[in-house]
Amino acid sequence: MKTVVGIVVFGVIVGGLFALNHVTRRQDGKSILNVAGELEIPVEAARPEQRDIVRTVQAPGEVEAFAEVDISSEVVGKILEMPVEEGDHVQAGDLLCRLDDALYRAQVLSGEANVAKLKAMITQADADLERAERDWSQQQRLRETNATSDMELANYRTALIGARAVCEMRRQELIEAEAGLQSAKEALAKTVIRAPIAGIVAQRFAKRGEVVITGTMNNPGTRVMVISDLSRMQVRCRVDEADAPLAAAEQPARIYLQSDTRRNVPGSVLRVGAKGSKPLGRDVVTFETLVLITGDDPRVKPGMTANVEIEVARRDNALTIPIQAVVYRKRRDVPADLLKQSDAQQVQSGATARQNLAEYIRLVFCVADDKAQPHLVQIGVNDATGVEVLSGVTSEDTLVTGPYRSLDQLQGGSRVKVQQKPAASAGPTATAPSDQAASQPTSAPTSAPTDGSQAEAEQEP
Repeated sequence: MKTVVGIVVFGVIVGGLFALNHVTRRQDGKSILNVAGELEIPVEAARPEQRDIVRTVQAPGEVEAFAEVDISSEVVGKILEMPVEEGDHVQAGDLLCRLDDALYRAQVLSGEANVAKLKAMITQADADLERAERDWSQQQRLRETNATSDMELANYRTALIGARAVCEMRRQELIEAEAGLQSAKEALAKTVIRAPIAGIVAQRFAKRGEVVITGTMNNPGTRVMVISDLSRMQVRCRVDEADAPLAAAEQPARIYLQSDTRRNVPGSVLRVGAKGSKPLGRDVVTFETLVLITGDDPRVKPGMTANVEIEVARRDNALTIPIQAVVYRKRRDVPADLLKQSDAQQVQSGATARQNLAEYIRLVFCVADDKAQPHLVQIGVNDATGVEVLSGVTSEDTLVTGPYRSLDQLQGGSRVKVQQKPAASAGPTATAPSDQAASQPTSAPTSAPTDGSQAEAEQEP
């Protein structure tokens, strides 16, 4: 009997505790008994600032001459003369190489003789045709007086037709011979190789006395030298497929050489490749982009490795907040009023169906009366440290910027305590001139959208 009574009493106590726990909870799940005060979450805070914000795309590449020509021979021959060396400056039309032309001169003489012979044969054929026409006319007159037979008249007609055919054949043979002579003269002219452009002899592969050959489908011809026009230089870089839609012609760019990463070389985008490619051994798709180097910088040499920063977007004097202040919350963790406002904004931007609405909502937390209040924000251009705010906050708001653990714990109405950021550790540091420091390359852009319309379609934080 005592055991039964004990079990009943224990059950009543447990049930009472569950009931007490249920009736003392607010809608947000917190207890109303306030046995202990809610702990404050230490946070760091900052206010939005007005500044210029620039988004860049980075791409590795190599420096090359804007105009570069591989010189090779179009005929086979031994090099008799090569008056230029590597590093020599040449003008368009200057002599680069002279080949042995004895064979080609002989071919020209043979072609000229063949043409002359055929012209003489045409003269003879014309004379034979004239005689055949004269005989045919005489036979027709004799036929009128029955002084000749039908058979003889037919023979003279056949002779006339043959004479005309021989004349036409000789004329066609003359056209063929003249074409052969022209080809021989062109081959003779190709034994002298001249510079097609003005520039510098960047490389020389052949030497005097060597025999150069022409290329075939499966066997490349002999490369004699390379002429580069160093008055204009460009960088052939590879833009990742995620950033390729942002790059466009005439966008400004900064080029950092491996030989001097502190100072940049100005440039501009010349064109962006229309089709992507995969480098050998890699699964990353890149788009070949040409960046024209502006100005004349003696540090730039063909073949150098470079890193290019392309300026794809810029906002002057934009309202900017630290990029880490923007957080993402799942729909179930967002207050109902903000969720309704977010859905209305997405519907206006084109997400008309429920399944098209973003799973994650973009927020910032503002500090008001020592509490964190969530605000919906629309963002624009971002760089490595900040993001442009289009709507949702003002320059007078105080935003929670960190640390990450505190941002992850924040909810609407959470009590916070603003702390100062720790000062940088003291110690000797190397100072650089302001102009050089400003030219340092920034890190790769974050995955934050570049405008509000893209932000509303996000599915992942």
